[in-house]
Amino acid sequence: MLGGKLGIMVQLLPELFALIGINVFLVLSLLTYLLKSRFPKILPYVYNIAAIVGLGYLVIDKLLYVAYGEEYTRLWCSFAYLVVALTNVVAVNFYVAAVKRSWTIAGVWLGAVTLPSILISAFFISEYSLMQGGVFLPASQVGLLVLGSTLGMELIASLSLNRAKLLQRGKEVK
Repeated sequence: MLGGKLGIMVQLLPELFALIGINVFLVLSLLTYLLKSRFPKILPYVYNIAAIVGLGYLVIDKLLYVAYGEEYTRLWCSFAYLVVALTNVVAVNFYVAAVKRSWTIAGVWLGAVTLPSILISAFFISEYSLMQGGVFLPASQVGLLVLGSTLGMELIASLSLNRAKLLQRGKEVK
């Protein structure tokens, strides 16, 4: 549980999921721009627009909260935005691996972007659910953790396979 020095329980707001989604879209925008030779030229701008839409959602959400005060609506809208952001991370990873056939970049992307994004999101989802008394089903939490663990093992296997191929060719691996 997240808490302060005095043992006071800190309440997570549902907009946390939207903020994580905005950060994910901004990271996707930056990385697709840096790897612009491998992606369509418009893709970084699409991700910037998606981040701006998330900020607009936060502003509208604040106004609607003052007017109506529906927390579950805020939760599910923020959660849906986070799911869309994580789906884009996985889709970009798939695009690099399957369409562009850049297996090295796909492996690095998996370890540096996809896996941390999913695991951090799973951590905050489980913490929010514990603090709210089981808003999310335990099966969905376990599913996210299994997905994250599977991606981690996949990354380790991928890097081990690349190392084995280099050793078979007689090159030194450092």
